[in-house]
Amino acid sequence: MINKTITVLLILLLTFIAGCTERQTEGISENATITHRTYGAFTLPEMQLQELTVNSTAVVFTTSDNEGRFMKTYEKPFNESAFRDLISLFEENGFLQMEERYVPQEGQPLVTDVGTLEIGLIEENREKTVIVDPYYSEYMPEGLQEIDSALVELRAYALSTSPEEAERIAETWIETAPTYSFDGFDLTLEDHEVLEAFPEQHVLNYTFTSRHGGYGNRTDQIVTEALTPHIIEVVVSEGEVKSAVIDGEWDEIAQQPLEKEPDNTGNEPENTGNTTGASGAEGNTVEMKYRVSEEKTPWDRWYEEGNIQFIKAPTRSELITAYYGTVYDIELLDIQSGEFFYVARVKENDSAQMKDLGWT
Repeated sequence: MINKTITVLLILLLTFIAGCTERQTEGISENATITHRTYGAFTLPEMQLQELTVNSTAVVFTTSDNEGRFMKTYEKPFNESAFRDLISLFEENGFLQMEERYVPQEGQPLVTDVGTLEIGLIEENREKTVIVDPYYSEYMPEGLQEIDSALVELRAYALSTSPEEAERIAETWIETAPTYSFDGFDLTLEDHEVLEAFPEQHVLNYTFTSRHGGYGNRTDQIVTEALTPHIIEVVVSEGEVKSAVIDGEWDEIAQQPLEKEPDNTGNEPENTGNTTGASGAEGNTVEMKYRVSEEKTPWDRWYEEGNIQFIKAPTRSELITAYYGTVYDIELLDIQSGEFFYVARVKENDSAQMKDLGWT
């Protein structure tokens, strides 16, 4: 009887141990790799595919074009403790038990032009991918929204530049640029502002002095020998200098005078060639900018609400032009999508209304 009891207890113990072992194997390995991929959205050609890869040592963000060619890579260090926290987030929200695909359900709004999201978990003997198509938070369960938000924050971390690093990048760039390297000295940081944008932008203002007048490399030029003070504004983003303007009039990157905005004070504007050939305000045009951000633009919301139909998906410039022409009767003569700004050219008599709509 005793032997039979011992046998039963051993069987129960082995069953318990096996159950514990099975539960342990269900956990996510600390050697796993986590990915966050987006593609198919309206964005710059060189950013058609955006992929974040996270493991216990690094966070890597890459962008690729339509042909799958890598365009840019950003990498930041990661540590095991932070990675364990990320794994815990996946486990607590039941990532391994989630459906493989989430799509709009009946009654939910249909969002277009936002692309597709894939979140992946790769282990030695197991892989799991969850797809959200279109990439819109309301189509995801709450747990997946939390995971997505954490990975988006890590993408911003990969793209981020610390204040100290931004200053080092800016100062090294200025010191080797033509104007300062020719005869500049006494480079001094006066102001450093971090703009709330994605990716973040550091705007740094420096002062320095040149031993001669003028800008750029003035070798073999006739120059005035006079100490000349300068102010240079540098914008650093994604680890590189995106803009550098001296005294508000010299583009140090392009090595040419900065284009002047048309004079809207009532004085006779300079003839910059930005006219349509007609006379008066109707003929003059103004270049205006709208900052790129993560928030949905008015034209995206307008398109999603189904206020206009296109035979095929419009380009970004076609959509913006259609939006302002249809809703506000404003004719956009030219529209360009840049990394930080949308740039449009409009008739001067429409510029005040464009300012009211958020353009500068």
